[in-house]
Amino acid sequence: MLYNNYLKMHAKSFMQYRANMVFISVNQILVNLGEILAVYLLFKQFDSLMGWTFYQSLLMMGIIYTVYPLTECFARGYDEFPKIIKSGEFDRMLIRPVNIHYQIFGSKIEFSKITRIILGIIISVIALVNMQIDWNVWKVLVLILTYICGTFVIFGLFVISAGISIYTIENLEFVNIITNGSKELAYYPINIYAKWLTNIFTFVIPVACFNYLPLSFILGTGSLPMWLCGIAPLFGMLFVVPCLIFFNLSIKNYKSTGT
Repeated sequence: MLYNNYLKMHAKSFMQYRANMVFISVNQILVNLGEILAVYLLFKQFDSLMGWTFYQSLLMMGIIYTVYPLTECFARGYDEFPKIIKSGEFDRMLIRPVNIHYQIFGSKIEFSKITRIILGIIISVIALVNMQIDWNVWKVLVLILTYICGTFVIFGLFVISAGISIYTIENLEFVNIITNGSKELAYYPINIYAKWLTNIFTFVIPVACFNYLPLSFILGTGSLPMWLCGIAPLFGMLFVVPCLIFFNLSIKNYKSTGT
């Protein structure tokens, strides 16, 4: 498969600068640990945040620490799409007899994100071990769907960012606010924010579908019907559909940069 060749090529490039990748990975882990420490100190002062404990919030951080770098690892081409346009590479992609999304996926694969994915999984396990949850098949399924939904939502944000850059060429700062802001917002339960912000990140950008809602189902908390919280990740996954439609329509309006 062509994608296997992409993987081999990026893996070979990754192994060429091992010391550099080690430093990058260690730096990323230290940043994440610093964020966890900040949350821990917050809960040191307050026993709970809108009824959510430290380990429950830690699970939210574990989820975003897993899904965000996972998406960055394999879909980085969308996140750095302005560079592809400005370099003229996108023009070459369009004339190749290969699906454009296939090429974008293969254009940038960052194996340095794997350490952050592992860290996210470890944090999630630590949080789950320290919570009293009455597990059953449905809760395990919802937990798995939560991670899948998170990956779909972050990927959708990357695709929207790429679609906008077709018109603007440069990656606008407000787009970074949406992508990185969604990540920062997902560290905490969505119900702690203002009502208008909660509505945006529930119905427009469905962060709550891999954050507050499925965890409410798993923990048996919240005021919404449990069945609705349980199926929320399925609805969240649909977010990627309009994102891809927007990107494909944007390609039809693409005008070469002349590079």
